[in-house]
Amino acid sequence: MITMNRKHHLDAPLTGICRIVLLTAALTTSSAFAQVNVAIDLSKTVNILTDASIGVPAVMFNADAFNPAGVPYLRAAGVTSTRYPGNHGAADLYHWSTKAATPYKSATAAYFAPESNFANFAQVAEKLGTAVIVVNYGSNIDGNRGGEPAEAAAWVAYANGDPSDARLIGKDSTDRDWHTVGYWATLRASAPLGIDDGFNFLRIYHAKPFGFKLWQVGDQIYDNGYLGEKFSGNPDLHGLAPANPKDKQKKDPKLSPEAFGDNLKLFATAMKAVDPSIQIGAGFVTPHEAQQSRPQAGGNEYSAAGMGDTTGSEWNRAVLKSACGSIDFVSLDWATGNPLPPDYKTLDESNLFADTRYQVNGMITSLLGQYKESCPSGHVPRIALSSAQIQSWLQAAHPVAKALWLADTYTLLVESGFLNIDLPEAYGDSIVSADLKKFGVNYYGLQMLHIVAHSPGDALVEATSSSPTLIVHATRRRDGIVGIMLVNTDPKSSVTAKISVKNGGVGTTGKRFDYGVVQSSQNSPVAASPLTVTGNDFTVNVPAYTVTDLLLPLTK
Repeated sequence: MITMNRKHHLDAPLTGICRIVLLTAALTTSSAFAQVNVAIDLSKTVNILTDASIGVPAVMFNADAFNPAGVPYLRAAGVTSTRYPGNHGAADLYHWSTKAATPYKSATAAYFAPESNFANFAQVAEKLGTAVIVVNYGSNIDGNRGGEPAEAAAWVAYANGDPSDARLIGKDSTDRDWHTVGYWATLRASAPLGIDDGFNFLRIYHAKPFGFKLWQVGDQIYDNGYLGEKFSGNPDLHGLAPANPKDKQKKDPKLSPEAFGDNLKLFATAMKAVDPSIQIGAGFVTPHEAQQSRPQAGGNEYSAAGMGDTTGSEWNRAVLKSACGSIDFVSLDWATGNPLPPDYKTLDESNLFADTRYQVNGMITSLLGQYKESCPSGHVPRIALSSAQIQSWLQAAHPVAKALWLADTYTLLVESGFLNIDLPEAYGDSIVSADLKKFGVNYYGLQMLHIVAHSPGDALVEATSSSPTLIVHATRRRDGIVGIMLVNTDPKSSVTAKISVKNGGVGTTGKRFDYGVVQSSQNSPVAASPLTVTGNDFTVNVPAYTVTDLLLPLTK
């Protein structure tokens, strides 16, 4: 088990790997239980919730993503981080200091909502909590070569710099002057001019640095065409752009993973020269193992849709060999869920939770193997998920299954030490409507995690279940509350959980929260009720296909 120093913010360790393996083994066995034994050990911390743990994308074309009125609703679901720019492809065209995109003949022209400029975003992100920022690796402002490390360094200076800092950022490869750290920080701290010089949108009278710590270099650079697939639209002007989107890049060495790694080191050096405390990330191909369903009795009839690129390990290993020492975290896109015959449009709910654990385990072990092969000894970049979801095109026979999956899986990912986990969208039918009046099943699923792990610094502790159909998570919150999440994945039968809490006492009165088939079918929010227990050993009934949260005061 990997151990590293714990803090309440960004460097809580990736320590849950052994626990995932054990859960995977347990969930591959199916049997009926009249009563389920649940054990919680408050002395064994598995991991820590941080302010970067749960996030949403700030989609550039959607003005709602930059509306501060939505912040309280997102925070009520436990969202404290947002990713910018939030739509794939935009990051490697967008220039923060001009709020404009590089024209790119092989990519669809990007639309950016007026509200989406970085200064406006930063103020919304500050209210929400923190941010993951993806700097432009793919293109420079002139649109004639790749992104410039100096431009990224100036971005860090604007977000995190001090107006009095006279350190020089200097000129980029096109002789464009990016001035000093203080130049950009002063813009941030200033009031708008009477006559706009083009930078008034950056003058927001905000003297205090935002202090954003997570900075990713480029988005899905592996989709620049180098791997031999047709060009997918991710701009990378370090090499020649294809004349036609269907063209292949024919292994252009300037688009290779080695070239990306070498350039990433230049970005990391320039950006950390401005703020050494930031963490540098890189977009990686999702490991093949994270898209595979478990071996079934009699053989697999299907594998997860959206299989990872089978050449992805080639890309990942080459980048790590070139630049692992400069990488603090890697960012993946992950979607799970298998289709059922005969239409192959319906989600296989019966294997969803076990397959999820199998894939998360595969994701972690695959990356750890690559780190061991290619990284400096002892250097273990964290893992972030820029999107973690069930395949969007799969329809669930029981819509509440997606809420149960989100509550369980996002908790599992926090336990497993993932640095940041993002929903696929901030606003929409499955989360919060644009008018902030309707809430989807994913919103309530995420809220069930927020109930038990409420604030950065809350500890997730060891919890086990004797049944494969009743999943359990537990927390020791900073406010003196013990949280217990019980996820009944059986769509037909309720279950009685016999709960035993060790190495800490709990009070006899608390609160209970339920979200399941009843609430989903009635379009109702999470149901709250008082809770009375008999001490450290008590029983609770969990309805079929329901997440039940229990909150009890810690007495010793």
